[in-house]
Amino acid sequence: MPLLPKITIKYGKLIDPFFKDSVEKNYPDYIFPSIEEVKKKVELFKEEWNSNGEKLLTAIFDITGLQFVRSHIDVFVVTATPRDMSAPFIIRSRYTPEEFVDMMLHELLHVLFGDNKLRFLKIEGESDRTLNHIEVFAVLTKLYKDTINDEIRLGKVRDKSYKGNNLEYKRAWELVDKIGYEKIIKELRS
Repeated sequence: MPLLPKITIKYGKLIDPFFKDSVEKNYPDYIFPSIEEVKKKVELFKEEWNSNGEKLLTAIFDITGLQFVRSHIDVFVVTATPRDMSAPFIIRSRYTPEEFVDMMLHELLHVLFGDNKLRFLKIEGESDRTLNHIEVFAVLTKLYKDTINDEIRLGKVRDKSYKGNNLEYKRAWELVDKIGYEKIIKELRS
């Protein structure tokens, strides 16, 4: 059994004002949820993660063969942020509980690969952002197909990657399709 990190999901009380300020400046029409609404979301997110998070972390280990270096990962939920991130681990509150888990998986893979100093595939002419997502998207594909058993949900995750005209994410998905997620995972494990 792999050593799984303890995941603590909480409202990012001290960092929230900084992100809220940034979003307010860049998206003046954004309607912010109240702190009470965010805290309710945090409880829903915890409940959703606690229902199958251990199974998903174990599946990530089984797929990648990599151990999490950290024994504990704090996940901060904030009112709003222009993007979710893994360092520090920050996720915006606007998600449904299922979408939150989807984003957790994405960011946890970045943590896992970063902490293990995984060297990503090198493909001439591709941006670092594209290259940083090829293995993430390959592992997510396997997770959704074989562990979660929900290809419709995988389609939704892919569709969200294309929003905001993110050409680098789109290119990463194209490369996963072209190379094949199983082949990428096999390379990752070697």
